[in-house]
Amino acid sequence: MTIALPQTPVHWSQQRRHALDWLRVLAFGLLIGYHLGMAYVADWGWHIKSLYQSEFLQYPMLWSNQWRMSLLFLISGAAVSYQLHRYQGGRFILVSMRKLLLPLVVGSLVIVAPQAFVESRMAGAIPGMGYLEFWRHYLGFPFGFGDALPPAYLRFSGSNVIWNHLWYLPYLFVYVLLTWVIYPVFTRPAVLNQAHRLANRLPLSLLYVLPALMFFGIGEWLWERFPTTHKLVDDWFNHARYFAVFLIGFGLVRNARLWEALGKLRLWSLSLALFSYAAIVFYIRGGELSPYWAALAVIEAPVRGLIWSANSWLWIMAIVGYAQVWLNYPSPKVRYANQAVYCWYILHQTFIVLGAYWLRTYFPDSPLGPVMEPIAVAAFTCFGCWLGYTLIKQVPGVRAAFGVFAQPTRNQTSDTRVALS
Repeated sequence: MTIALPQTPVHWSQQRRHALDWLRVLAFGLLIGYHLGMAYVADWGWHIKSLYQSEFLQYPMLWSNQWRMSLLFLISGAAVSYQLHRYQGGRFILVSMRKLLLPLVVGSLVIVAPQAFVESRMAGAIPGMGYLEFWRHYLGFPFGFGDALPPAYLRFSGSNVIWNHLWYLPYLFVYVLLTWVIYPVFTRPAVLNQAHRLANRLPLSLLYVLPALMFFGIGEWLWERFPTTHKLVDDWFNHARYFAVFLIGFGLVRNARLWEALGKLRLWSLSLALFSYAAIVFYIRGGELSPYWAALAVIEAPVRGLIWSANSWLWIMAIVGYAQVWLNYPSPKVRYANQAVYCWYILHQTFIVLGAYWLRTYFPDSPLGPVMEPIAVAAFTCFGCWLGYTLIKQVPGVRAAFGVFAQPTRNQTSDTRVALS
């Protein structure tokens, strides 16, 4: 007779959540697609605008810009949770600096510079200046071998350098640093036991309510006082929501009940997300509820703010939930993409800006039209990122500066892929 022995539950740190690998690739892919769309969406300012612009494009762009960066920070928080469990000392910060600050510095000085050049040329601020001369000023001021450039693009005070799309890296590093500092408090036995009891008793409905209220409170308190700047030092509205969702991701992967609940609630999350986005479209098209129900006139503004806040979180819940069910398995293609996507992120916006600039400048009468032109720029961007990654990963001294790192081998058990009802 065979006796079935009880299985010891697998510790969360030994579970390889493959859905996170997929989500990381898809989130960065969406970011690249969003930046491509910024060149073609009507009435939204960006570094360069095509002659072909679409008002309809505002709707899918608006749909994603409510949650796409929050999703990326949530995924980052989950990844840091695994990393910080493995090593907590000074090595953790040194590795984080190498992975985040080195690509930030090199990217700002080398990759972002052509974007600033194009933006200055399009504004007519440097009509006779070549790129090498521009780059000398871009790098050399305020070190004595360059001058201040005309204020045709956003830059830091006293410098010509800017990080543009790489702003995610310094923000993430600050959140990693803060989490590392307070992590010893999290790991105290009393705190761990209390957090475990709370997570296992928390009504799952609060997964919807608490984050939505948190986003709402942050918006009511900080949104008007601190408009988005992406300059790190004064961007308190973005810091509050991104660090909060980073910590949510950090904690969610440590509790199987709450993490798996996102998959079980996926249909509810998607239904509510679709409803909230429909309400947002209603509002941005000038709609109001008070003409239909006069009593709502007093609370219409906070109701509108609550819908926007809930929409941000509901889409994250729906996407993570469906990823748990549909994408929770290993894939060689995703493994390759995970190694490449960070480098693609660093490179992509410069290729988008250059592609749109060359078409607009040298082929103003191009017959490509409003459909083929963005396809051509997308193809140019993908080819440039693929070629850049392929070449960069062959050069040991250059790889780390462009976000190409060897994948660590970990003895982790895969999550069981189950049909969640």
